[in-house]
Amino acid sequence: MISRRAEWRLETFEEMRVRILAETSAYLTECLRHPELAVRIPVIQAGRGQFPRSLTVAFWESILADGLV
Repeated sequence: MISRRAEWRLETFEEMRVRILAETSAYLTECLRHPELAVRIPVIQAGRGQFPRSLTVAFWESILADGLV
């Protein structure tokens, strides 16, 4: 979970680095605990076809509805 600071102030590079590493570690740990929540990205080999518009819309709607972006 990303913590919000009550006061905004400039972070030093070291503070930012430590915070980003902690947030990344927490995110990856949660992803490894719940692989069933992973977003599956559909794939078509280059030059072999294209996705129908309806799949594109359905994919992005599900991503944006989850608040991941």
